[in-house]
Amino acid sequence: MRNKIVFIVAAAAIAASWIGNYAYSRAYRLPEAGFLRHYIETDTVPSVAFDLLYVANNDDKRKPVNVQIDELPELRFYPVYVHQQLRRQTIYVLSGYYDENAMPERTEEAEPLRLHTVRVFYNDGSVKEEDVGEIVVHREAWPRDPSEESLVDMMSAGGSNQHDGWATIRVKQPVRLTGVSSVWLEKLGDALQFELKPNPSAYPMELSKGEMLSLNYTFNPSRQGADVLNVYNVQLKMNFEGRSGEKDDYIVFAHDVPYPSEAEMRAYVREKRREAE
Repeated sequence: MRNKIVFIVAAAAIAASWIGNYAYSRAYRLPEAGFLRHYIETDTVPSVAFDLLYVANNDDKRKPVNVQIDELPELRFYPVYVHQQLRRQTIYVLSGYYDENAMPERTEEAEPLRLHTVRVFYNDGSVKEEDVGEIVVHREAWPRDPSEESLVDMMSAGGSNQHDGWATIRVKQPVRLTGVSSVWLEKLGDALQFELKPNPSAYPMELSKGEMLSLNYTFNPSRQGADVLNVYNVQLKMNFEGRSGEKDDYIVFAHDVPYPSEAEMRAYVREKRREAE
């Protein structure tokens, strides 16, 4: 009888442990793999386009292998690779570029595209339209006019994994800086901050030939919940005007790609699980 009681107690302990482990495991699993939320601004010129980040549980078998966007036939993607491996989740990257051989000719600039979904091809043969956030695509005239010359020269630029970056330019002739613009400035608000050095007291700011101008940007690191894993690819355009009224935008590419901690990933999973309930 005593052996039977011991057996029952042991079985109950094992069952409780199994149930606890199962519940614990489920609590830290994404209910569904998917793309992070992206805020992307891009130009259709032959070069790197943008990255799309996808997060899945480590034991998920299905993975994305390619992406297509009907409105951008020139867009191609390199094979998927791992961006970050965490204890229970993995973040993958699909890195896009514009194929010069597939670029459609445009005699003048077209209206920007605003895209929210992409067609995703998976390794199991399935195809699905997936929400990726928002992609704003500027469509310039192509091929570019070779006679057009920039009003400024780039001197240095860079960024870090601490949510910040910079660019420094030198003016090639007397110009006026009329402002800094981006399609994302109003929507992002305090999530993206920038500073010019020298800091203009007002626009327009007059600059002499050879003068230097720097722009530093910072993405707010205090974002909470799922926002910690947002992907930003923002074009900060320094708007210049020459002596004859010619206009030129120098683009500072402000990128912020997440490298979440285990705690931040757990918070992301919890929020996704609440959304799925």
